[in-house]
Amino acid sequence: MPKLKTYGRCFVAAAALLLPGACGEHKDDEWIPLQTPVQIATRVQEPATKAPVGVSFANGDKIGVFGFYHDNSTWEDPDTPNVPNYMYNQLMTYNATTLAWEYSPVKYWPNETGPSLSTGTDLLSFWGYHPHNGSLPDGVTLKLVKSDGVSYDNTSTGLPDIAFTQSTTAGDSQVDLMVSDLVKDQTYEINSGVVVLPFSHALSKVDVNVKKKDPTSKYTVTLKNVSFNGIYHTGIISWDASFETWDWANWSGQRQKLSVWEDDPIVLTSKNHALPAVLPLPQSLADASARLHVEFSVSYEGILHERSTTREVLLSQVFEEAGAAWHKNSHYTLNITISPDDPIEFTVSWSDWGDAYNYHITD
Repeated sequence: MPKLKTYGRCFVAAAALLLPGACGEHKDDEWIPLQTPVQIATRVQEPATKAPVGVSFANGDKIGVFGFYHDNSTWEDPDTPNVPNYMYNQLMTYNATTLAWEYSPVKYWPNETGPSLSTGTDLLSFWGYHPHNGSLPDGVTLKLVKSDGVSYDNTSTGLPDIAFTQSTTAGDSQVDLMVSDLVKDQTYEINSGVVVLPFSHALSKVDVNVKKKDPTSKYTVTLKNVSFNGIYHTGIISWDASFETWDWANWSGQRQKLSVWEDDPIVLTSKNHALPAVLPLPQSLADASARLHVEFSVSYEGILHERSTTREVLLSQVFEEAGAAWHKNSHYTLNITISPDDPIEFTVSWSDWGDAYNYHITD
């Protein structure tokens, strides 16, 4: 990981609090700490692997980072206020060439005890999320709130809740919400000034493949529409300090359609046709309104008539072996096979931290 550039002038490390050790030099018997920038690195916890620093983020991706200065007290100390007074929603942009997260103004490691950085006792804690709420596409909202729903600001304590609304359409209109663990009680000595934030996917990912069943039969299947109906698109994810994990709760708004495909019709072959992936909120699929909706038409060689068909299946049935739910940081693959006379067939596989599961049903 390359070091961030150290600028020749000093930036105050917090907007509302002048912290010791922002920058300085050694003068006589007085120790004034050196300019040593805080560097942020990331690791994305993918299923079956822990990605190295920088992997899974693309050039230009943006995250928001929070830094908490709590002097010589630890995060768990009941007298520590844990206010984001060191960094507040600091915008950082990923540079894929240098594999570095870049931000401005650069913040420096505080160190009030000297005479070396390794003896500092000032403690900092960090947390981050992706994407930064200042860089969202239309239809997506992300708001940092306190547990009572009031906006979270630089005087709030602890970590915020995230109120998130996902787009109702697959593809580039959706965003991959990620959250990092809380990295507590950091000093320069712990990791030579590089704070590694372990991110994980807060959403579910669902891939959908569609094909016709019999490659030799002289019929044509044209796919017209695939959607997940009766789905929540808004919810709140909160940090559970007891288990040190993020959990979803308080889904709200109307249950709506999550469109997977409704563009130009697709003539299917006996090979899987991949539709755009969707990134829904993790949620229970037990409600009767949560359904897989498939529209297609079938025509036979030499027959002018085309038969249009709509099929709906309870999502609780389709994802039964997955607990009739979509879980955070889980990747599902739904394979749909269509024939003119037999029922639609479904095969579902998914991965959850490297464990593979497979399940199939016939509607």
